[in-house]
Amino acid sequence: MSSETSGIYSHRRYCLLKRFAAKDNGDEALVCVWRGKQEAVSATALASDFPYRAKLIAAGYSSVEDLTGADAIELRKRASLGRREADTVIAAIAALEI
Repeated sequence: MSSETSGIYSHRRYCLLKRFAAKDNGDEALVCVWRGKQEAVSATALASDFPYRAKLIAAGYSSVEDLTGADAIELRKRASLGRREADTVIAAIAALEI
């Protein structure tokens, strides 16, 4: 099981991962379909002071639900975060789940 399929805790995250897969396959039409499905699901927006928020949003992670289940490997690949940045994001998400 890849790191990107081991942490699917919401329908919104499922749609995000399908969106990434479509992007990897170069299918922009399908990317748009999955983005629409992802954004149609209500979610908790990332706070304005969330660590690396701009990078995360640019990569497609705009909510807590999008990030819940992500690991550092995924964040480094998908959001172009460094190791420490990814670890900071993981810790911030974990703090919200307490």
